[in-house]
Amino acid sequence: MKISSLLNNENILKQLNLTDVSSDDCVLILKEPNEITLTKDDLQKPISTYATVDNELIHFQISISVQITKHDDKKQIKIPLSNRNITIEQLLNLTEKSIDVYKYLATNDTKRIINSNEILSNLNKTKFILVKENETCLISIKKSNNVQQVDNNEKLQRFISFATITDINKENQEDILHKYLMYSNDFVPSKNTQLISFLSVSPIQFTMINENLPVTVIIQNKEINKSIQFNCEDSITVQRLCEIACQLCCLNNKYYCLSMDDDTELTDSTLSLKDITDENATEISFKLVSTASLYCSINYSNQIIKLPCCQDTLLMTIIKEVLQILNKSEDNMDMYELIALDDDRTEIDFNCKLDDVLALFPNGLTTISFELKNKGD
Repeated sequence: MKISSLLNNENILKQLNLTDVSSDDCVLILKEPNEITLTKDDLQKPISTYATVDNELIHFQISISVQITKHDDKKQIKIPLSNRNITIEQLLNLTEKSIDVYKYLATNDTKRIINSNEILSNLNKTKFILVKENETCLISIKKSNNVQQVDNNEKLQRFISFATITDINKENQEDILHKYLMYSNDFVPSKNTQLISFLSVSPIQFTMINENLPVTVIIQNKEINKSIQFNCEDSITVQRLCEIACQLCCLNNKYYCLSMDDDTELTDSTLSLKDITDENATEISFKLVSTASLYCSINYSNQIIKLPCCQDTLLMTIIKEVLQILNKSEDNMDMYELIALDDDRTEIDFNCKLDDVLALFPNGLTTISFELKNKGD
């Protein structure tokens, strides 16, 4: 009999209360004479391989392999556990990382931050994400628009900032199944929208509604090669559509306007959807168009992001926008350096204005090129 059969024996797993754990998440340890963690190759050997005397008992221990991925650098930490009756706080301590820096564990499947006093065995999970506080955000889900009922109907949860609406729905599927999350009382973001788009307020407030809003809006921005989608009422104005598009694309709405999909300009921002579409239209497409005459082009790891700006724009502002688009936390800005792609590849301070850099480039240039790189690369 192969040793691997021990991990697939339902009776053994039932006695050890491990029926909710995949055998792939288990580690088999030989206890005597020295404690040895068996490899995949070892598991294919017959059990008799480790018998030193005929009919002698061979002592094995089945441990759970908890896999924790650090969110900032994707490094993995594997922790074998013989006992799952520990709290999340105790599991955090076992990572041997500073709890003052890495404060939270999140579920791998929904990105929800787990309360420190939750018991691991109650979660039925073995894969987690280790995150810093500045990599998380607080969300509120209201079950009613009635302000007087907020206290009784509000649900607060913390998620990783790059979690999506899909993650929220999955985490709260018992409550949200066949319902929709409305933001700012005027639009329903698509399921792939990330929470980082809403970080300007805390908590991020959603209202649960039974039916989706009637008009699907699709807005394309070619500069960052991104398309966003959301639902709204046909009474919403062009100006508000532009604000929503910039928010979901992590762009500064100071430099953008909307055009129709056929490039027709929308010069009157007070017009509503019902003013510019057919009465029965349920889907409409727009383009998000830059109104700027000056641009910054940022190259990071072979990705090029082109953003509109003006001479008074702080480079710090540009870098924050770039990091949001790249799904990277702006709180880790000290990890990066900015190089102007002039003849001398001049290193630029983030606190400089773009006007301070223009003298490095030929007169009349409308796109100023930089490289953003990790320090030490």
